[in-house]
Amino acid sequence: MLKMMGLDMSQLWPAVGQVPGLDPYRILGLEKSATDEEVRKRYHELVRKLHPDTGGTEGTTFLLQLVLAAYEAIRRERQWE
Repeated sequence: MLKMMGLDMSQLWPAVGQVPGLDPYRILGLEKSATDEEVRKRYHELVRKLHPDTGGTEGTTFLLQLVLAAYEAIRRERQWE
């Protein structure tokens, strides 16, 4: 979907953490105080649920892309390798 809009994930990742009201923790359904383990666990749960190869339904692609971008924003914020 992003490709059709002329965007790619590398353009979306930085934006998630910078758009007012678009909180990467809220996208994952977590508080900012969540531990690293809680963030990773929730990310993997959502990817399993939304990924088209593992149960995601038509229309969940954009949600999956938001989850991926939110996780990347948190990863960068917390300086994970």
